Order: sequence, then C-alpha cells, then structure tokens
Amino acid sequence: MKRQFTITRMIFLIILTLFTLSACNKTEESETTPTTEETIETETQTLETPANTIPDGMMRSFLTGDIVSIEDGRQKPFAVMTNNVKEALPQSGIGQAAILYEAIVEGDITRMMAVYEDTSDLEKVGPIRSARHNYIDFALDNEAIFIHYGWSIFAEDRINEMGLKTLNGLSSYEKIVFYRVSDRQAPHNVYSSGEMLEAGVKEVDLDRTVPDDYEGRLSFYEEETTPTDGVTAVNVSIPFSSSSKLEFDSAKGEYAKFQFGSEQIDAETNEQLYFKNILIQFVEYSTISGEGHQDMALTGSGKAMLITNGKAVDITWERASETDQTTYYNSDGTPALFNAGKSYFAIVPTDFEITMTE
Repeated sequence: MKRQFTITRMIFLIILTLFTLSACNKTEESETTPTTEETIETETQTLETPANTIPDGMMRSFLTGDIVSIEDGRQKPFAVMTNNVKEALPQSGIGQAAILYEAIVEGDITRMMAVYEDTSDLEKVGPIRSARHNYIDFALDNEAIFIHYGWSIFAEDRINEMGLKTLNGLSSYEKIVFYRVSDRQAPHNVYSSGEMLEAGVKEVDLDRTVPDDYEGRLSFYEEETTPTDGVTAVNVSIPFSSSSKLEFDSAKGEYAKFQFGSEQIDAETNEQLYFKNILIQFVEYSTISGEGHQDMALTGSGKAMLITNGKAVDITWERASETDQTTYYNSDGTPALFNAGKSYFAIVPTDFEITMTE
C-alpha cells in the first residue's frame, strides 16, 4: 500500500512540473512575440512611413530634384537668353542656373539659356541677348517665363502667333527690367537682376504660378545613384564652336565646365560652373535664312545621352507637339532618372560625335 502511494505521488509531481514549464513558456512568448493585432499595427506603421519623407511645406524641385519650399518650387522659373561669345565672357549669375542650355544659333556660334528657379539672391544676370525661336521650346519645356532683349524675325513671329507673354528689352518697360553696363560694348552689355525680373512680371501682369495639375517633366532618383550600365564618361567633349568640355570631379561628384579652352566661370563669384547631370539631345538642324539662322526638329523622338557620376547611358527623347514638353526614356520605356542637382543640356546636331574618355 505504501509503495502504491509513493508511485501515485511521483506521477503527480511529474504532471505538476510539466504544467509549470508550459505556463512559463507561454509567459515568455507573450513577452517577446507580438500578438496578431500588434503585428498588423507594426506592419501598417512601416508601410506608412517611407524612407525619404519630404517635410511639410516642401517638395522636390521640378528642375533639380532638390528639396525646396512649395512656394519656390511651384512658381514659374525664369529662362534668360544668355550671350556666349568670347567678347561676352565671363557671364554673370550663370552659376546660379538650375538648368543651362547650349545650342547653335547662326554663324556656327552657340547661345545659352539659363533657367533660374530661385532669383531672390540673383544680383546680376547676363549679358542678355535676343531670342531665337527654338529657345522658346526650351523655356516652355520648363514652364518658364522667357527673358530676351530683342528677337530674330522667326522668334518674333512665333511669339506673336502664340500670344506668348515674355519679358522683352525692346519694350516700353525696358528700364524696369534691363540695364546696360559701361565696361562692355553693345550688344554684350545688357543685364538684369532677380529683383528687376520680378518687377517685370508685375509690369506685364504675368502669372508666376505653375498650373495646379503640373507635375514636372523630369524624373529623379530618390537617392544618389551611379548607373550600373552605360559607358565610362569622366571627360566629355562636345564639338560646339565653344569647345564645350566637362570633366568629372570625383571629390565633388559633379562635372566641371570648360569652354574656349578655359574654365567657364561666373563673373560674380569667380567660381567655375559645376553640374550634376549632362543631357545631350540629338536633333536635326537646318538652315532657314541667308544669315544662317538655324531651325531644330524638336518634336517627334530621337536619341539622347544622360551622363551622371562618371557614366553615360543611351536614352531617347520624345515630344508629341509644340504644346507638349520633352520627356526622356530608357531603352525599356521607363523614365530616365537624373540625380538631384544642376544640369547642363546640350542640344546638338545628329551628326555630332561626342567624345568620352576615362
């Protein structure tokens, strides 16, 4: 009888031990493992908190992809026709441009168009020259207000036909927007400033705000990216008459700009121009006057190259009509992505050979 009692007691102790261990395991699990409800809540928080949150009141610039205030980002930029012959160098304010265009006008010379997003500290910009009709396309591509001093007959006709409001030096409000300097000879002596451009907007009653549904035409990486495909492009030479060259500075992660065999600098800062991206767009050029005025086929589609961080990638450009904006695509049809920063756009003839070396 005593033996039977001992066995029964042992069985009871074993069962009690197993029960206690099970209870402890459940307690530890409840402390370390979230419930289903807690798991769902955690996953929801993760999905609703993107890695690159843009602060309230801020946005990505349509021109550079940088984070800017909505007030600055959703106002129309200024697109300024800028002289680019040796007698006009160095240009003023050009280093502050978000996008700098270069293309051939006539006599094999090039002219630049500097696109400015923030002009609050733009103290001097120029020399400003006359409009060429294809630069209107470049301005409209960026929802920009076109700034020029005079025009070719082709630009004049097109501006009038479109009913386009521009800021033109040959006007009754010339002295409100433009001024001449005494240390340079005409026609290389016309300048303006951010304050004067703003005054011009009010004078001609221009709307400075982009449309509510405007989303921009350029696409940007969310984070700094070096393309994995493409070819090495540390030194880039473009055979304009200006001998445009760009050299990648790995320390800055940007391209230094040269032309006419020297550094291209901003006269106001004495600093060389640098760009994060280079866009080379190949288009058909044709001569349309005895003076050699050039036309460019800027609608349809064609080849282009996007160069950033020492790599050049072949892409394509598309523009359905003159009222459309130019967009850029990879070979698989996805939007071509720029790195955040300033860009240099070279609009070149289809037979130009671009030299790229390590």
